Amino acid sequence: MRPRDFPFLYLVFLHLLIPSLSAEVSLPAIFGDHMVLQQGMTLPVWGTAAPGESVTVSFSGRRASTKAAASGRWRVTLRPLPSSFSPQTLLVKGSNTLEIRDVLVGEVWVAAGEGNMKQSLSDAWNGGNEAAVANDRALRFFTVARSAGSLPDHCGSGEWVSCTPESAAAFSATGYFFARDLRATQRIPVGIISCAVNGAPLSAWVSRRGLRSSPSILPTNARVTNPETAPSSLFPSSLFNGMIAPLIPLAISGVIWDQGESDRSEGALGYRRLFQRLIRDWREAWGEGPFPFYFTCLAGMESGEEGAMEKDSRGNGKDGKPVPGLSWIREGQSQALSLPLTGMAVATDLGTRDVAVHPFKLELGRRLALLARHRVYGEKIADTAPVYRSFHVKDGKITVMFGPPGTGLTISPPPRDAREGKIPSGVRLMGFSIAGRDGKWFPAEARILGTDSVVVWSENAPSPVAVRYDWQEFPTGNLYSKEGLPVAPFRSDREQPK
Repeated sequence: MRPRDFPFLYLVFLHLLIPSLSAEVSLPAIFGDHMVLQQGMTLPVWGTAAPGESVTVSFSGRRASTKAAASGRWRVTLRPLPSSFSPQTLLVKGSNTLEIRDVLVGEVWVAAGEGNMKQSLSDAWNGGNEAAVANDRALRFFTVARSAGSLPDHCGSGEWVSCTPESAAAFSATGYFFARDLRATQRIPVGIISCAVNGAPLSAWVSRRGLRSSPSILPTNARVTNPETAPSSLFPSSLFNGMIAPLIPLAISGVIWDQGESDRSEGALGYRRLFQRLIRDWREAWGEGPFPFYFTCLAGMESGEEGAMEKDSRGNGKDGKPVPGLSWIREGQSQALSLPLTGMAVATDLGTRDVAVHPFKLELGRRLALLARHRVYGEKIADTAPVYRSFHVKDGKITVMFGPPGTGLTISPPPRDAREGKIPSGVRLMGFSIAGRDGKWFPAEARILGTDSVVVWSENAPSPVAVRYDWQEFPTGNLYSKEGLPVAPFRSDREQPK
């Protein structure tokens, strides 16, 4: 053999060797040591292997086998399991063996959105003190590494960690407080998967399939013709591809969601359609039916202006008309309640003036957990305040009716102003505005009537025809249920700005 033949033979050897190395059975990153598997549901387990390779998965007395498809992908489904605090090992056997250790069985929730979901516990109000006592081995976190792509990623990256003061400090504050409440009340293991990116618009979280049927719902600035050359994070489906696709079809209990600030202005009016599309899209992609999807009605941010039709921080549009802002996003969020198994935690009272990221994550996590505790786990508790139902006008005043009837409405200071939970004496009901036929809005006086109504009036609008509540960038309303939950923003008029 001539010496000059060695490089050629070496390349042939590598060519033969690489397929054998890549043929090893592998799992996506979501399957890792310290993970939590969903209780009470069939459990998909999937990955890659050599085409035609036999793969067997076993866990806690459950066992399933399959052969990898021609593409190298494989998937099995294990029968449902009850919750368990006993650490066990998930075994995956093919040409090699994978051992996923210290696996618990409990409740798995996805916590997704933008900066207000991403904000770490250490950066939240009183978060340092909360993190110092966060030590619960049955509470587990998985943070999906930020990734944006033009095609779905089926592997992803990240790792599971048990709750310690160090790991909790870096985790989503909202996700942590939500999970902590579930741990305390349900007494089962809880796993939270965080998928959040600062400044992420709604369109980036919807799959291409979800957008393809109605591309007109996208804001103009989100319609790109070539995603390969678009910015890695402002183009459609990029974050779905990079951060959500690697999780599918993991068995989950549901999703908590906090997003919307990035869709102010141009995306505000279309949010109502696109948000519902996202919920349907994720449910279809997971294929486990309409899992619970609980979301935040956005907190106030920036100072806004007095009145009931605010422009956002960018000021007026080119035609001099106000630019739609957070009020329209909030309305778009509330309209998603028409979908089954959805719920909304109102956070309008949790923001801080002139600050974009609201700090009161403990209360937001608690309110999201109330929805799950009542609707998923069956606790007999109030999870929302009464909502606007109807109104009528009589003698120059508007009477607003709320429902369903509960224990009653009350005036309460928002958390940012509350001191020791006491209601200051002499505080008037705020946040209401009314308008006459000329469409001009004026701040209004208001008082609670009975248990489920509010009477609203203003000398500036003696013949009112419409009423709004908390229709501001930075809401100032203080109407609560007697259980301490804020009433959501609403408007009786139905017209939309062009």
